[in-house]
Amino acid sequence: LFWGPDVDQCREIFQGKYFSPLEALKAQLDDKSVDGLQKIDTVVGSFTDKDTLCNYLEENFVRLFISHKEGIVAPLYQSCYEFENAPLMGASATMMTDRFESKGLSITQNLREPPDHLSVEMEYLYYLLEKGWSDGDDILVEEAVSFASKNMLPWIRQFAMRLNEERGPSFYFFAAFVLSGLLQFIAESEL
Repeated sequence: LFWGPDVDQCREIFQGKYFSPLEALKAQLDDKSVDGLQKIDTVVGSFTDKDTLCNYLEENFVRLFISHKEGIVAPLYQSCYEFENAPLMGASATMMTDRFESKGLSITQNLREPPDHLSVEMEYLYYLLEKGWSDGDDILVEEAVSFASKNMLPWIRQFAMRLNEERGPSFYFFAAFVLSGLLQFIAESEL
């Protein structure tokens, strides 16, 4: 979601397929996250087709995260949450680069995004969990739990609150709130 909408993604969201994997986790998520999923369904249900949904998502994505005359509401980069008016490429970007290097990973040259982009951090978390589970490596799983709780969760909560303060709850606010709930689940789980 936080790379920006595309046609295939919009179709899956409109058809109710995109968030369906989260149905299995509803019992483990907090009430606010479950409510966020239901509100996403309500927002999506207000559109008559995938194209109007995609236009809505794209307009909001650009306004909230890319460019707006009054400034970006909620940057997609952890560095921007280190302190008030923090710039891009702060300490968290350097730490993410170090994390990648410690695992023999790198960010593709085509990406052109700082390493502390929300989606990059989510992919790193996925890597830790998937590799840890598939290899039976408890250290990687523990690192994933720590990364979710100590690194991601604090700034994602700030990110969600900024989205809420902007114009009230919206699709991306609900998505950020669900993400926060998933991170909380990972942080509290004995995976």
